Parts: sequence; C-alpha cells; structure tokens
Amino acid sequence: MRRAALCGTAATALLAALLTALPGAPAYASDLRILNDGFDDGLVGWSGSHSPGGVDPVVWDGRTTARVTDTGPAAAYGRESMPGLPATVGTRYTLNATVWAETGSAHLYLRFRDASGRLLTGGANASATGRRWNRVMTSGVAPTGTATVSALIYSGVADVGTAYWDEVLITKDLTDLGVQIESSAPNATTFAGGKAYALYTGTADVNPQLAEIDLATAKATRKITIPDSAASPTVGGWAAATATDGSVYLGTYPNSKLYRYVPGQSTIADLGRAEGGYSFIWDLEPGAGGKVYGGTYNDGRYFKYDGGAFTTIGSVPIVAGAQYVRSLAHDPDANATYLGTGTDAGLVRFDNVTGQVDDLLPAAYAHSSMVGGLTWTGGRLFAWIDRTLLVLRVAREAGGAYTAVTDAALTDVDLHHSPARDGKVWFVKEGLLHSYDVATRSVQATSVRPGLDVTGYTWSGATLAGLGAAVDGTRIFTYDPATGASSSRLVSGAPVLPAAINALGAGPDGRVYTGGYLTGGTGVHDPLRGDGDDSRPDTPTLAGLDQTDSVLAHDGRLYLGVYPSAKLYGYAPGGSWPPALLYTGGAAGDKADDCEPGEGPPPQDRPYALAGGPDGAVYMGTVPKYGKRSGALTIWRQGTTGRTLCVVPDQSVVSLAYAGGKLFGGTSTRGALGVDPVYAPGASATLFSFDPATAAVRLHPLPLTAPKAVTALAEVDGELWGLAGGSLFTLDPAQPGTITAKRLFPDPDWAARPSLAWRDGVLLTVAQDPDHVYGTFGDQLFRIDRATKTATVLLTVAGMEGLTADGFGNLYYKINERLYRFAIPRP
Repeated sequence: MRRAALCGTAATALLAALLTALPGAPAYASDLRILNDGFDDGLVGWSGSHSPGGVDPVVWDGRTTARVTDTGPAAAYGRESMPGLPATVGTRYTLNATVWAETGSAHLYLRFRDASGRLLTGGANASATGRRWNRVMTSGVAPTGTATVSALIYSGVADVGTAYWDEVLITKDLTDLGVQIESSAPNATTFAGGKAYALYTGTADVNPQLAEIDLATAKATRKITIPDSAASPTVGGWAAATATDGSVYLGTYPNSKLYRYVPGQSTIADLGRAEGGYSFIWDLEPGAGGKVYGGTYNDGRYFKYDGGAFTTIGSVPIVAGAQYVRSLAHDPDANATYLGTGTDAGLVRFDNVTGQVDDLLPAAYAHSSMVGGLTWTGGRLFAWIDRTLLVLRVAREAGGAYTAVTDAALTDVDLHHSPARDGKVWFVKEGLLHSYDVATRSVQATSVRPGLDVTGYTWSGATLAGLGAAVDGTRIFTYDPATGASSSRLVSGAPVLPAAINALGAGPDGRVYTGGYLTGGTGVHDPLRGDGDDSRPDTPTLAGLDQTDSVLAHDGRLYLGVYPSAKLYGYAPGGSWPPALLYTGGAAGDKADDCEPGEGPPPQDRPYALAGGPDGAVYMGTVPKYGKRSGALTIWRQGTTGRTLCVVPDQSVVSLAYAGGKLFGGTSTRGALGVDPVYAPGASATLFSFDPATAAVRLHPLPLTAPKAVTALAEVDGELWGLAGGSLFTLDPAQPGTITAKRLFPDPDWAARPSLAWRDGVLLTVAQDPDHVYGTFGDQLFRIDRATKTATVLLTVAGMEGLTADGFGNLYYKINERLYRFAIPRP
C-alpha cells in the first residue's frame, strides 16, 4: 500500500525482482514478499482469475487498492498473485490482508501449486464484511507436490458486493529474519607508527575483527578476523595495548584469551587463555622489554605475559574481595603498576620489584563500585570513577609507603583522555574538549565538540588525534592546540559487524524494535516486509543509544530502558532519533546506601522491566549498580522529574505489569554483578504491588519453595499471571491475598546460569488468539490454555530469548544476532 496516486512505471523492475526470488536464486529468504503486495503499481503481478474483469486498481480511503466489483450472482471474480512464491512441502503458511467490504462479503484464499502451475488445493480461506478496514487471515500446510504458494482475492458465484484489498502479506510458520543491528564501534584502541589498531566486537556466531587504520588518510588498510575455536569462542574484547617492541596485544572475552599482532602481518597469533577460570581480560598495559601486564574478571587477577608465558602476580585476587581488575596504569620508571579494582572500588600501587602493595583510593570514593580507567602520564595518576576524573599525585612517605593526594576531581568526564603533552592532558567533559594543566591544576574548556565516543587518543606531531564511534561509524577526531583547528573524518572501510540482539519489543507503529548488546544501536523491522538478504539489516541501524535492556509501547509512544545507569528514553514514531532522555536511574539514590532501613536505593544500572499505567505513567524496574543488591522501582510521568523507590531490599526488580488499578512487580534474589554470594542468602523472590494513589507497597509472598526470581508478569483477562522459574502463578487483583500456582516446567539450573534470574521468561497475550497466553522459558516457546492453565510447547531452540508480537499476531524471538518470527498455528 502506498498513500499516493497509482503508478505503473516500476512494473518491469518489480517483475524482474520477483523472478530472481524463484528457485535457483540465492538462498536468502528472510521474508516472502508478494509482488506488488500493496497494489502500489496497479495490478502488476496479479493474474486474472475466474470471470474476466471485475477487478481494477483504485484509490480508496487514501490507499492504493485492488477493487473487486461483483454485480451479480452469475459470475466469480478474483486476482491471484502470480507467479507464486517458492514453498516447501509440509510447511504451514499464513496469509494476511487488509480489506474494506463496502457491500457483501470479501474472501481471501491461500493457494498451493506444483512446478507446472497446477492447482493442488483450493486452499484455506477467510472472509470479511463491514465498511471499515479489517485484517483477515488464513493459513494452511503445503501438500505433497507443492512448489509455490500464492494469494487469491475473490468474490464467489453466490456473492454480490464490492471490496477493496490492500497489504496482502504472507509468512511461513518459522522465518529467520536475519541480522537486525550492525555496529562499527571499536571497543578498544591502541596506536603504533601513525596507525590506530581498533578491536571490533562480534557475536557468538561472528568473530570480532582487528582493523589497522591509517590516521593520515582515515582509511582501514587492513582487517583481520580474530581466530578462535568452537570449544573456546572469542566474541569481543575491551583491551588493547602496544608493547615496547611494537607488537599489538588484545585481551578478549568470554574466554580471557590474549592475542598478539605484529604490524604489517596478515594474521593474528592466539597466545592462549590467561591463567585462572575467569572470562574477561579487562585491561592491558605495556611493561619494559616487550612484556604486557593484564587484569581480569571474575577472579580479580593481575598477570603478565613475558617470553611466551603467563605468570600470575601477587595474590588471587590481587586485592581482597575484588572480582575485577578493571583498569591498569604502568609507571615504567618505578616499575610499578596501578590497579583499579571492583566491585567495591579499590585503587592500589603494586611494586613489581618488591611486591609491595599500597592503597591509594581516596576515602570519598570508598562506596563507588569500580575504578573504571587509569592512566599514568605527566607524572600523575589519572583515575576515572563514575564519570569523575581524579588527578592524583603519588608520593613516597618516610616509612616507605606510598600515598596519593588529589590535585583535582573533574566531574562529568568521558572515560578516555590523552597522554600528556606540553604539560597538558586533554579529555571530553560535558561534550566539549577540555585541557588540564598538570603544573597549575587548571582546567580550560574549548568550544570544540568531538561528537564521538573516543576509545583512544594519541599525538601525531603537535596534533591530538582520537579514534572512536560516532552515529555514522568510526571517526578520527583531530585538534591542534596551537591554532584551535579541529576536524572529524569518517573512517572508510572500517569493520561493520552484526551486533547481538539484547532486547526486543513491538512499537506503537507496528514495527519490531531491537536493541544491540554491548555496542548499542537500535534495529527496526517492518513485519512481513523484510528484504531478501538476511545477512544485513532491512533498515539502517539507528545510532545514539547504548545497550537497550527493555522496550515498551505505551500511549502511542515507544519507551526504552537503556544500560548503563538505567536510562529511560521516550520516542514518538516519526520523530527525530535518538529519542529524548527522560530519566537516569544511575543518578538516583546514594552509593553508600543499599535500601537499609530508612535509607534510599543505591544508584540503578540495568532496566530489565517496563510497564505503563492508564494515567500515562511509565514504570521501570531495575538491577542496581555493580556490587549492590537492592534494585528499585522508578515512576515517571510527563511533566515530572521522576522518582526511584526501594521496594524489596536486597532484591532486584526484573518484571512489571499493571492490573486491577495497581502496578505489580516481580523480584530476583540476584543483585548486581559482583555481589557475593550471587543470590541473597535465605531470600525468596516475591511479588509486590504498588498503589499509584497512595504510593503504598505491599508484598505478596508466593506459594512456592524459595523461588529465585519472578521473571515474567502479564495482565490476562483482568488477572495477573506470572512465571517464577518453571511455575505459573495467578492472582486476582480484587482478592490479592490468594495466589494459585501450578508447575509447568522444571526450574532452570540457577547456579550454572545466574543470568536467567534476571530475564528468563516472558508472558504475553495475542489479540488474534483469545484462548491462549504465549511465553518463553529457557529454550522453549509455549502457549497456555487460558481456561485450563495447561501448557503446550510449540518450539524448542537452543539460545532462544525474548518474546514480542506484531499486529498480525505473529511472535518474535531472538538467538544471538538474529531475529526469528513464529506464526502461531491458526484454527
């Protein structure tokens, strides 16, 4: 459908495009696309059927349509989409169309033909009446001998009437819609010989890449895929360093491997997994003689790689209680390394000669979760903690211990900053480039906005150069301190890799939105209208948001919960992108609090749950910042600043639903990353309600034995339904003291897969099927009979996560970077 005048100029091109989709064409087949499915090009692709005439292209109600006019009972009229689309025997196909039956009845048929074009069956059919736009649907299984499937719009011999047809769309029962999001964002950058070496993250199915980028020409001169093995896959990395011998080292996850690249070569050497049972190498720093130092998660290990061997340095963890060695800085003159640790922030100086360890963290930052970045430059230690850049002067006391004095604390600063030059260090603060003068301890702002997330700085002569991600890809930013001249150049040929899907949801515009894992970005899929290449997104990736954790359509707007710092964004379809930032949960609460009696929540981080209220309110349930246990509930309304409340101390809020005039929330006994033990000892996940009128919170304990998490909630026929592990529970909001529970599936292995305690489970209703509730749990897609509460597994696929539905009643889930559509069986 196109809301415009009829046009037939594209007929030849459209027919050619269809023919290339027939057997013998490339095997890309995301969506089956009927030629001219919206009659934008008249009746091109629709062959005459039954009696001559009776069908003509017209504009009706602002739409381009096919009008079927049947003036008497003596004849039948129709048009069939021909040639048909490739079909597979035994596969179920579902046909959808939009129709306005001005008079009489309108009929839609699904037809199967063999390779010679012979009709095998009349096919399933659906009918509609009514002077308004109706969506009709029919489905059927391709019989033996099927080669093609097609659609027939029809008025039978016994019928009299006029109907207007539009948007004739088809899907098979299960469709791999392919990659939805692409990323050209480097995670780590190091420099050598006038070139940047940038590491680009992949997915579980697509290996990461190292790009060699010429700073002078802004071109990627070489791209090398990071090798791995099926037993030890490499997904991405956050660490890169150039050793004193010129070699480039990369630290990766989830296998904690170290790689070495010698500039000019065409391959990368896999040096193996660093010691221990951890998964991330978070940072790397060069040492003397070509050695490299590294820090890890999740055992807080400090190691070196020297002479072809890994060696653990000091104790494990290097700082008592630390799970992260998140950042490193090396002072080559003193042969000392500074280590930033977490999840309770720590900052120590480690003497690589004597093994002496000195604590340098200023007391004011003891309640922070992590020291996220360290640099030794200009004779000072620069430490980045929660967007504050500390400039520390390290001195040796008479007794031999080292202490740190804070020269400056610079707030709202981006993570990376430059090496010192001419006594100054450069960084981005509040979007503007600034300098810090080490001698005078003064800060000077420029009017320059780099406009990118810099992952590394270097000096090219007297010019500052930074490389990072912008909305349109990888860019190189330059600035000349002497003249104030600046530039920003898009890097040509930079890697563009699929991004894993982290969250998905249907928007108010009928499209399916997906959010990228780690590298961010937003994908948009127009249901049943995907292109034929499932290796690339159908539409360009929308840049500007970090990792999306939740998606909600409410009151005609799209809301997105984004990590880190639990940011809530709102978007009106058709408006400008990126959407408006409405609230930041990471700015709420106090780092010293964890919902102790009389205290507020800690800052929040991961917004896994969103729900809407009838008064326009948006509710957000969150997991706290690293090292904290207490999640929170955020309430935001247009015209307010929003607020964040403690609801269940020591538990995260991971599911929400509005029912019976109240908001209900489900908790998880798992707090943030870094809490030890992983699950709150002796705790049971619970259900709570929040009364918008009184702000009262009430707990509703579940009739289950020590559930770990309530990961799904939904309003169903006025009741509240939820999943706690493999158990379904229901509650009537009018009688909240009674909860019934029924086990549907065995509980997951919470110990082996603690991530399931945040988001394993979805429940939703589909308007086209009023008899069932649909959901996912583990690797299963299932439906529940609303009357009997009996569950039927429809599909079991390893790695399946998430669930949403489009306006046609089809379901969507994701596996890694790919989106899948499941057409629910129709009667």
